[in-house]
Amino acid sequence: MLAVSNHAVTINEGDGMAGSSLVATINLIGAKTSVARARQFTLDLLGDGHPAVDETVLAVSELVTNSIVHSDSGRQGTVALSIRGSDDSVRVEVTDAGSSCTAPYIRNDPDAESGRGLRIVSALAKEWGVTHRGTAVTTWCELPF
Repeated sequence: MLAVSNHAVTINEGDGMAGSSLVATINLIGAKTSVARARQFTLDLLGDGHPAVDETVLAVSELVTNSIVHSDSGRQGTVALSIRGSDDSVRVEVTDAGSSCTAPYIRNDPDAESGRGLRIVSALAKEWGVTHRGTAVTTWCELPF
């Protein structure tokens, strides 16, 4: 594990992002500045030439933002971002501390000025979902390429 300015990074490499053996995880502080770090981490991992880089960076941005804004992780907690490659998709998982107030859902107001993150992820992904483990919540998506 490599510590990088309050962010812990773990990368298990195999044959590259196109193979299913690459899994990379970064633990981010629960602050809005971590969204930019998550986007850069994703771009660095996938590289400019990856066929799903733009979609993955956008999905990561939306999911990490939601975790920081809507979960207890945004109150001095952490958010874990994991990215896994396969032969035809990229899986993104964002795990946070959960919230006693709400769970991730698609807002039913497409014209709202905010709250469109999961609607965007749903449009990009071939699948997405939410997993609860104790109080922790993982929001994930599979992005095809």
